[in-house]
Amino acid sequence: MRKICLSIFLAVLLMLMPVAAFADSPSDSAIPTSTYHKAIEAAASYVGIVQANTEDWKNTKISYDFPLFDFDGNVTAYLFSVKLEASNSGYLIVSADNNPVVLESAREGDHPYFKANEGQPIYVGATMYYVKLNSSEFIDIREGKTITSNDLKSKGTLSGKASDQFIIPETDSASEISPLTVQPQTIISYSQKLISGVPDFTWYLGCSPTVFSNITKYWDNNGYPNLVQSTTTTNTLIEVMANYMSTNSDGTTGWDNRVTGMKKFWTDRNYSVSVSRVSANFSTHKTEMTNNRPDVINVVGDATYGNHDMTGVGYEEYQDTNQNLAWFRYVIVHDTWSNTPTDVYIYLPQLSWNETVKVVPN
Repeated sequence: MRKICLSIFLAVLLMLMPVAAFADSPSDSAIPTSTYHKAIEAAASYVGIVQANTEDWKNTKISYDFPLFDFDGNVTAYLFSVKLEASNSGYLIVSADNNPVVLESAREGDHPYFKANEGQPIYVGATMYYVKLNSSEFIDIREGKTITSNDLKSKGTLSGKASDQFIIPETDSASEISPLTVQPQTIISYSQKLISGVPDFTWYLGCSPTVFSNITKYWDNNGYPNLVQSTTTTNTLIEVMANYMSTNSDGTTGWDNRVTGMKKFWTDRNYSVSVSRVSANFSTHKTEMTNNRPDVINVVGDATYGNHDMTGVGYEEYQDTNQNLAWFRYVIVHDTWSNTPTDVYIYLPQLSWNETVKVVPN
């Protein structure tokens, strides 16, 4: 009964809600209208689940912003803003396919594309935000700079394969977006954990020394006060960590050097710590989060990340009663990029997750 009511409710609102156009997006871009409608329902359902099970996004509404594309001009996802009255309270990115899921979200602030005012918005994976200016120039939103690259490649749809015929829906870029009111959703087995107080240092000298500095500073504030002197700046801490880990000039750190460097850093300050590389496993990550121990989420071979370390600070998971009790799992990360939100929720299948590094003080 709830699903039927939600569908009727959404159908009425869809008649009131025009599609927003991104400035200077190609007018002949093909947008799959049926996946767009399904994405709106998926976005409303997810926000309703969050509202019903957490203190996040209370009394918010969602607004559709615009489609996101790959490097070949195909629609990969849809972008939604979460609003509390006139303020932005985060965003959702929903896959553009026949079984849409929320690929990524944040619980605060603006969406990553809010400063871009020209070109075609591109999304090819978790926190991979670009704007295509022309055939050879792109804005890399994470790094805040214009790049020219022949190595950027599309990877196809981000969740399954859309089979809809792609047609162009009518749009009215001058119209105001009608906010979509969300109804709380009932699901089962919901759980979430977000560790508070973990720094989100911006990339400096390398992702590994930056991420391990996040974790070190967290423990310095939580029971190990001699790890970092009060006068030590963030960049100085990362420089010292990079030295301990033998990070080279291009920001690369050896796999095991991360472990030995972190251990020696703690030992030299008269503390004992266990640092271990373990296989990528949601259950292991969940255990670390439950015990308030931030970990390292490592991805490998990504089209734009390459090999990259991020700080794991939380998780979210639930079973959806309307989708045959399917599990939906998210990891929450600090990704080292200053132009992305502090806490980014990433749908687990989106991650090229290679390994986890556990840091456990003794």
